[in-house]
Amino acid sequence: MSEPYEKEYKMRATGEDGLNIVVSIPRMVIEKQAKANGMTIPEFLEKFKAVAQFNSFEGVHYYFKPVTESQNA
Repeated sequence: MSEPYEKEYKMRATGEDGLNIVVSIPRMVIEKQAKANGMTIPEFLEKFKAVAQFNSFEGVHYYFKPVTESQNA
């Protein structure tokens, strides 16, 4: 197994009273996922969403899940 990619990213608060905290996902991650799904980056961004898993372990884990038709409406 190769060493994991690691880079630090600044967080920023958005929305009313800083309700949401935004952190960037590295472009190379999106490129890799788009390629694995046979898509361009714009296609991937339209057809998938990022899902955050947390609370059952330390930290947060993100994965990508297809957007369903009902979620597009």
